[in-house]
Amino acid sequence: MNSGQKTERTGGQMKKVIVISLRSLSLWIVFSLLLPLKPCSAAQEYILLKNAKIYTMGSNGILEPGMILIKAGKIENVGKNIDPPPGAQVLDLTGKTVIPGIVSASSSLFLSEKDRAFAGDENPDADILEGMNYFDESVPDIVRQGVTTVYISPVSFRTIGGLGAVVKLPAQERGGVEVLKEKAGLRLKLESMENNKTSSLLRLTQYQRIRDFFLQAQEYRKEWQKYEKKQSEYQEFQKDGSDKPKLKEPEKPQRDEGKEILLQAMDKKIPVRIEAHRADSILNALRLGEEFGLRIVLEKCEDWPKVLPQLKVASVSLLSNPVLDYRKSLLPGGAKGYAAGLLKAKDEDFFYSGKELSGDSPSTKSTKNWSDLGAVKIPLALIPPDNYPLSARYMRYYACVLVAQGVPEIEALKAVTSTPAEILGVSGRVGSLEEGKDADLVVLTGEPLNSLSKVEIVFVNGMKVGER
Repeated sequence: MNSGQKTERTGGQMKKVIVISLRSLSLWIVFSLLLPLKPCSAAQEYILLKNAKIYTMGSNGILEPGMILIKAGKIENVGKNIDPPPGAQVLDLTGKTVIPGIVSASSSLFLSEKDRAFAGDENPDADILEGMNYFDESVPDIVRQGVTTVYISPVSFRTIGGLGAVVKLPAQERGGVEVLKEKAGLRLKLESMENNKTSSLLRLTQYQRIRDFFLQAQEYRKEWQKYEKKQSEYQEFQKDGSDKPKLKEPEKPQRDEGKEILLQAMDKKIPVRIEAHRADSILNALRLGEEFGLRIVLEKCEDWPKVLPQLKVASVSLLSNPVLDYRKSLLPGGAKGYAAGLLKAKDEDFFYSGKELSGDSPSTKSTKNWSDLGAVKIPLALIPPDNYPLSARYMRYYACVLVAQGVPEIEALKAVTSTPAEILGVSGRVGSLEEGKDADLVVLTGEPLNSLSKVEIVFVNGMKVGER
């Protein structure tokens, strides 16, 4: 960890706060001007929001009109009739809509452009928290659009990319980043390119390579189990004090942090996020999950309709987006091959008519029915379609596209609030507006998935961090 970081324990839980160094003071001044924080004074410890249409995304459903009482950064009460405590700041939100802070289940925020493209060696124990730029200038624009929590993903092209984390946006009052969950996912990639090309054989080779890593971790575990057994026997012999021949103390194996992470994944302590696009890669991901007992979270997976029966049987979650298209970067011939195919295409090909442009047969997007995922109860969270950091600010737009694909509006809203919070393991704090949770919420001028609605106020931990 950087020297500018400090660790706090609150309620038995570890919470990391990154403190501004003197060298970063000037940058933080600029950041503060872009995104002013407005903490409540002691006399206004309570904030009451009233007369709003509230999408709680929890047990209270939709309250119209509803009220939310905030105290010290937490939601103290949600309902239709709440009496304001003495000295409370009361905001009348008549005609407005309130939703939970938006959760992006994938993001490349806080990563440099080089980090987003660097391949490097496989490194399961590489922790994203150790390589983040905590003063990303994209953050204010993203928060202004209502995104308050993001998963920071290692986005390198390594087969095993390392560990991601869930963080709260924006920076805390003095410039820190609150880490909601460390080791929130181990990233694997089943579809990489070599020389800008891919093939079914290459994808199979990558699957086998990842499988070998997990097999090696299993052997590593057996080696330690064998040592611990011998060590126990040795300690018992030492206590015995008999005249038996002296027992030699066993040699201790060397620790391997990478294999330790893989073992935690096999013990379901860390979810495994596998990027796969085509049907064969998705099936290989499911095979890994079944063989090694992994908790699988599938990323992107444009060909999911082809393997929907298998997804229904497997206990997986899906992170995807209706606007994803792997043809742009993963066809044989790479981007040049894709461009060559477009030059030969007719107008209707740009609307995904299902015709093959070049190389492998692409997903037939016209046959997709995103509502099928809800019917088979596969948890779906929306993610940005690329590694560009500012893509996270369009999360509401992606939800609108999901509605256009046949998904009910409330389910599409879940895909950017409560469902990603559950998949990321932070639903106890964010993702819905319920008593005891963080006061992260967004005030809109209209319905949340109406493209004409604008974000008016954003609260994070009960503080206004953006106001139109």
